[in-house]
Amino acid sequence: MAVALCQGLSPTVITQLWNSALLRRKVLLLTLIRVRVRFIPSDPVEDCKMRTLSVAGQLIVVLACFFFLTALARAAESGPRPIGAGAFPVSFTHASAWFSHRADANQKVVTMLVYFEGDAGWHNQRTDFKWEVNQSPAKIEMSVGKVQIRVKYWPDTADVEIQGTKCKVSTSNVFVVERIDSPNPLVRPLGIHDLSFAADEVPAVALLRRNPDVWAALTGKSPGEHSKSRSLSAQKEVVALDEEGLRLLLTGNPEAERKACELFRRVALKGYAGSQYRLGYCYETGRGVDQSFSTANGWYEKAANQGHLDAQYKLGHSYRVGRGVPIDLAAALQWYKKAAENGDREALHNIGWMYATGQGVKASAEEAYRWFLEAAKRGETGAQFEIARRLRDGDGVTKDLTGSFGWLLVLRAQEKNFAPDEWEQVGVTIKSVERQLDRAATVKAEEQAHDWLTTISKHEMESFARQ
Repeated sequence: MAVALCQGLSPTVITQLWNSALLRRKVLLLTLIRVRVRFIPSDPVEDCKMRTLSVAGQLIVVLACFFFLTALARAAESGPRPIGAGAFPVSFTHASAWFSHRADANQKVVTMLVYFEGDAGWHNQRTDFKWEVNQSPAKIEMSVGKVQIRVKYWPDTADVEIQGTKCKVSTSNVFVVERIDSPNPLVRPLGIHDLSFAADEVPAVALLRRNPDVWAALTGKSPGEHSKSRSLSAQKEVVALDEEGLRLLLTGNPEAERKACELFRRVALKGYAGSQYRLGYCYETGRGVDQSFSTANGWYEKAANQGHLDAQYKLGHSYRVGRGVPIDLAAALQWYKKAAENGDREALHNIGWMYATGQGVKASAEEAYRWFLEAAKRGETGAQFEIARRLRDGDGVTKDLTGSFGWLLVLRAQEKNFAPDEWEQVGVTIKSVERQLDRAATVKAEEQAHDWLTTISKHEMESFARQ
């Protein structure tokens, strides 16, 4: 994932980044830092001689103690003071915004994070993002088309107000606003969670990947279906060693990478699939060890046999192109299908092309269409264009210009994902098909596109739970 760190940006630039970041697979991190200098005036203290306390003086001391204790009580209820704010579109149905109160080259800490859920495509419009942290309350104000988003946070009292609903950050620092694009949105607190992130992580996405409870609250799934829940069954020591190895590997330091591979090997030999996959990656890339594709494939296979999705895809690719093994298209198809069963959209797309071109299997336009459709429903833009083309031409499926235009509208919703030269072909196809439709067919295509966007978003949100 390519991530851009944005510091000291104006609300205008933030708005531009939001609009350009919509639904990119390579996402932008909108962690927005504004340095805040807070002047705290000191009460003047008069130097005076010791004197005997009168009754009035004792009363003053008692009152002073009372106010001091009251101040302590208030301080105990106060929250962190934000230094920045950020926002990010998570899927076609979900977006997010947050305040942050700490950031450096290695880590950032988020004060509170809010997810917004609405109808598919609700935030795929021009967005005006405004924020202010040099005041109380700190504010996030967003206009997404006709949707107005308002978040206020009072650091002194740890109070927060989201769309008019008041809560306490001391009892919940993660929230979801359901039906944000309706007249009566519902704010739900999701409890207290660890909101510290690596400097290059998108908070809203990283939290879904690592926190089964938050992911379940947004998807309606069981927390037990999240990969992190399954990894909890492994020994804590094993998981800790694997995580330390990953931390070392990500430093990019050759000596740290060597130590990372040693840790992965220790844990891989205990049968932990995640470390087996990462050790395979080390051998594939030559990071921390001498490069060896055949050794990489051996570790990938161990992880793949335990259901590790990325390892299954890697093996499929190795057998398809002959990386460390002789080319074996039947074996490639087998491993791609295993990854596809676990929802990997790239594997689904590759299977489509193998059926389309007869690689390791008898060519079948009908089978190719079926696999391309599954990849398209999971957000693979190449497959979405291929489905639109096949529906337009009647290739492996009954010709359906309305259906073709529906998928082209799905691509139009992701236009900012494409480089200008890539979009040119899509744009030409959109205009060509649109000219052949009447108004009724266009309306039907728009309805179909909305349904597809909803389906794609559902799969995208579910994908955050995978390894």
